[in-house]
Amino acid sequence: MYLHSQLQTTWTSITTRYRPGFIELVANVLIQIFGFIIPATVYMLIDVAFPKFSQRHKIQGARRQPTRQQILHCIRISLFNHALSLAIHGMMLYIVGFDNSLMNLDATIPSLKTFVGDFFFALLAREVLFYYVHRAFHHPSIYAYIHKMHHKYITPVAFAAEYAHPIEHILANVLPITLPLYLKGAHGLSIMAFVTFELWEAAADHSGYDFLKLPPAELHDLHHEKFRVNYGTIGLMDWIHGTDTVGWDRPKGGKVKRANE
Repeated sequence: MYLHSQLQTTWTSITTRYRPGFIELVANVLIQIFGFIIPATVYMLIDVAFPKFSQRHKIQGARRQPTRQQILHCIRISLFNHALSLAIHGMMLYIVGFDNSLMNLDATIPSLKTFVGDFFFALLAREVLFYYVHRAFHHPSIYAYIHKMHHKYITPVAFAAEYAHPIEHILANVLPITLPLYLKGAHGLSIMAFVTFELWEAAADHSGYDFLKLPPAELHDLHHEKFRVNYGTIGLMDWIHGTDTVGWDRPKGGKVKRANE
């Protein structure tokens, strides 16, 4: 395929010109910017640039939207968490040396079949890991100390995806996305592509908008509104455990409502 050969040529040029650790760190910075910060900013600007469109497509009503001060606070904490994860990554690369890398940066790029397989493996692994970590953070003995911070925004905005306690940011936002592919030994390009997708999806899920008709956006918006429903990302683990229903934890006998009804 032409595209594959062009990508291989570009990748060969990059890997022969720069040190592996440098490639990995710069790629992470670019992924944070183009995968999350720019998309989240675009979502936020919709309110200002297209107010009528914004009001028409907001999942929750205008009265429940956060104030300007709350939004600015959310952005500051979100950017701090991104800087924190980049600093940790940079420190780890410094320790192993920039002549090495933490991910597989093989000179041969993966085939399309391998790339797609890695993507769906990571999607399922992230769903499982995030569900159990997220649900654990909702345990009464933990919630008030860590996860309550994320739920400050009952009506979420895009930057609220990364508005979290630093411990939660690492355990729930970073590791479930990156760790499975690292352990699998997947190619760095597979990891980069998946992380970029997940960061964009996180911004979309928390944007409060429904115009892209992404099921996870409405599912997670409901989680912020009702708290004890939809702990996963794509709905699979919630369906398996029955936590896709508002009121699943209440005594049996009353009528309950499916999250997508």
